[in-house]
Amino acid sequence: MAALSDFLAAHQAPLSEGAVVYLPINPIEYHGPHLSLLNDHLISVGLARDLHQRLGRGPLLIAPDLDVGFDPAPGPGTIVTPLAEVKARVLAACGQLADAGAQRVGLMTFHGSPLHALAIEAGVERLRARAVRVLSPLNLLLQQLLQFDAGEDDALKAAFDTIADPVARARAWRGLALDFHAGFFETSLALHYAADSVRPNFRQLPPCPPLVARGAYPFAAAAARALGFTRRAQEMDLAGTGMAWFALRPFPGYTGAPALASPAAGASFARAIIDRYAVAAEAVLYGQARSPAPILSWLKYLPFTPGNPPVPLEAVWQPTP
Repeated sequence: MAALSDFLAAHQAPLSEGAVVYLPINPIEYHGPHLSLLNDHLISVGLARDLHQRLGRGPLLIAPDLDVGFDPAPGPGTIVTPLAEVKARVLAACGQLADAGAQRVGLMTFHGSPLHALAIEAGVERLRARAVRVLSPLNLLLQQLLQFDAGEDDALKAAFDTIADPVARARAWRGLALDFHAGFFETSLALHYAADSVRPNFRQLPPCPPLVARGAYPFAAAAARALGFTRRAQEMDLAGTGMAWFALRPFPGYTGAPALASPAAGASFARAIIDRYAVAAEAVLYGQARSPAPILSWLKYLPFTPGNPPVPLEAVWQPTP
């Protein structure tokens, strides 16, 4: 935590004056053969810069990344961190922020693991208990993608308009909610925010194989729908799809169709995200609203999670010699 301590010591004046400080919390994680191990960090920092510009208040303060995350995708270079350690690191960092006089905090991640979000939520509660306004904005994006349909969203539609093939465009549109790792969505954002970090081989990658949920999840989702619990059914569908993705052999390390990605699509996705983040930031950081809640919080009661299935990590991938 020395890097965070040094950062806070150097910025005490703007912190005490109410400037928003953005704390990135992201794993070092395999993002297929085409994206950086630090991809979540790069996108988080890009979004923080855009959000700061949209809010138009005070200096830009982006703290050093904690470089931890739970449920990382298996693959070469991934660092697995126990959930208890992630939570402890988040709580310690949030304590430091409060001790340094921070009044407004954005906890920035682009790692969508539900239990990772719950570890960050512990930091949200720690800061709220210290009377600090705090926003964890990825929860908002995950909530909206969970319930995604072909509604009216010009920024999202502009992203898909970059795909020339109408069949591929329609398939990508229908599958956006399941394109949760290093696919068209995330690769486009990486091309927008950190183009130099994207390997050119993304254009040759085949689409991820279809993901078919198995086991208890489809039955649980059907039962939830029959009882009228639509949101719980959507969460069950997503959890089942996540398990199906981790079970693919060979494991691709990405979802969707990264070959369709482009900087123009990334710019449209970024604009759509910031439109949502800015509304939440105004309400939470400058009002009395609460930070959006994590999705799939019930996963913490399971004996294993989608990102840590009951198989050894080495059974999923073989380290590069």
